[in-house]
Amino acid sequence: MSHREGRIVHDADSHIIEGRGWLESYASDYVRKNLDQGVFNLDMPELDPLMDAAAKRLAGDDPELTEAMKSDIFAHPGKRNMWSAYGAVEKGERSDALKVMGISSQLVFPSVGAARFSRSKDMEVVYGGCDALNRGMADFCADDLGLKSVGFLSLRDPDRAQTSLDLALELGINAIWIPSDAQEGRAPSHIAYDPLWARMEEAGVPVTLHIGSGQNMPSVYMNTGVERVLEGNLGNIETTRPKDLPVIHHSIERWLTCMIYDGVLERFPNLKVGIIEPGANWVPASLMNLDMGVSLLGKFDQGLKKLTLKPSQYFQRQIRVAPLHTEDTGWILRNVGQDILMFNTDYPHPEGGKDPFGDYERSLDALDATSEELDRFYSKNYEDYLGLEATA
Repeated sequence: MSHREGRIVHDADSHIIEGRGWLESYASDYVRKNLDQGVFNLDMPELDPLMDAAAKRLAGDDPELTEAMKSDIFAHPGKRNMWSAYGAVEKGERSDALKVMGISSQLVFPSVGAARFSRSKDMEVVYGGCDALNRGMADFCADDLGLKSVGFLSLRDPDRAQTSLDLALELGINAIWIPSDAQEGRAPSHIAYDPLWARMEEAGVPVTLHIGSGQNMPSVYMNTGVERVLEGNLGNIETTRPKDLPVIHHSIERWLTCMIYDGVLERFPNLKVGIIEPGANWVPASLMNLDMGVSLLGKFDQGLKKLTLKPSQYFQRQIRVAPLHTEDTGWILRNVGQDILMFNTDYPHPEGGKDPFGDYERSLDALDATSEELDRFYSKNYEDYLGLEATA
């Protein structure tokens, strides 16, 4: 029997696909004129056929294609065409897509918008870009309680970040995506950020780290003295390279170590953290390593003596992780417990696969996951993460 039958399902990872002019439409004149191209050039002429096809279908000129996409929403080639995927750019369609998938609610991330301002040398652009992106994400999700908006917050200037966070919360943003790397010479656990954690904890809005939050494989490790050609998929905005994948969680682990060892999760016990799309194979080892760091070296660090829980217990209490459908989720579940993992589709990014439901079901069935474990995976952990009222 399908895990979906008789069970509430929430999706911890999905995206909008920003089109040309989308971010600009929510930005001030100054920010609009100073946005970067980002890691993916939306103006490249090679994208014209994809954009035109999407516009034609959204205008109602290709109803047969729309119905075909709805009938096979994950596997249809339209999913790999990104902008033309069902619900990728239009919020009414996205609400309908949730019904087709049988999903009650879904976290919705941006795709390429943050890269257009987050590295700017101009702080007016950085924080004006944050505000523009957050307006856009709030707008996309405004008409459907099942669409949970994820905003972006730069930590490069803690004071400006506070103002930008206040606006995001006023807009109704449901989760805040932040970078995982150290910013402007400050550790992620620097006390200058405590007002931000306090504000998010008070609002019941979690912190989120997503793939792209931090540095992947440093570029120097790509220099082998031999030219290596990687062929890309024009319609795929994912920039992860093969060498990145085995180490993509390293920045995340550094962030978590700081947040736990330096007492941030001790000081803010109701602040929830989501780890989305760097996978979860690394989590069992991370839990053991976090505890080992304290047990072996804690006597040398007076700050660690102030912790009232083992590091792994903070993780269990406050951190939720979305595994990849390609991983052995059942194995991870058995090694981390039932309170951490969350179902996700990554829709409409192609990395989410043609059959995310089936991939997770096969892995979880192989270890005979209990009904309680399945409920935690498909709904309860997500509800705990977002502070939602528990479903029956």
